[in-house]
Amino acid sequence: MFKVSMNENQIMNTGILKIKQNKNKFISNASLIMGLKYPLVCTAAHCVFDWYKQTNANEITFITYDNQEYEVEEIYVSKEWVQNGIVDYDTAFLTLKEPPLETDNIIKPIFNNTSKKQHALIPYIQKKFLRKNKIEIIKNITFEDYIHNSSLLGVKGKAGVGSSGSPWLLEKGRDYFQFSNTSLSFNSVKDIVWGPYWGEHIENLYLHANKKGNNLESIKTYKL
Repeated sequence: MFKVSMNENQIMNTGILKIKQNKNKFISNASLIMGLKYPLVCTAAHCVFDWYKQTNANEITFITYDNQEYEVEEIYVSKEWVQNGIVDYDTAFLTLKEPPLETDNIIKPIFNNTSKKQHALIPYIQKKFLRKNKIEIIKNITFEDYIHNSSLLGVKGKAGVGSSGSPWLLEKGRDYFQFSNTSLSFNSVKDIVWGPYWGEHIENLYLHANKKGNNLESIKTYKL
């Protein structure tokens, strides 16, 4: 595992969410991905829905790396996260009130990878007080969760505070695709970052955020 500063071509879909949940305000990482019609924002479900308090965020703004701001309209999360807090489903897709029209450089998602070993790039924005935000990247090979025997993917590395929701990217040919997002780290296992495996369930969540898909009873939607 090693960290390097990223160039602008590598961080084109990385951004920050400014989140308000009742009286609480905080930030997390997020990414802009290609939707079927309009771009969507992807982040960790726990960033926009508090399972312990059973409360969703009521105001969210996505801020791109070049400081373009977009207001979030809807949150799409799995009922497995909302009802049971299962980290395997710690992904959320968000629709925007006025999505960007330029989509040439937005990264596409990819689902149902047959191999869970991927050369992952995990860019995240490190928020610096009174200083310019810093972009970092973790590079390593993903592996199946042999510790908890879940469907999660792991990467050896140490991400900074507030990195939840950051994109996991893989390169195919000359293109990058997003195949997961940063979820949580566990105190019992040091220096491993975890992300959900984007299989059929997460793909169905993505389709619902695009007003497609089936199995509606497995999805929760919150309109802001």
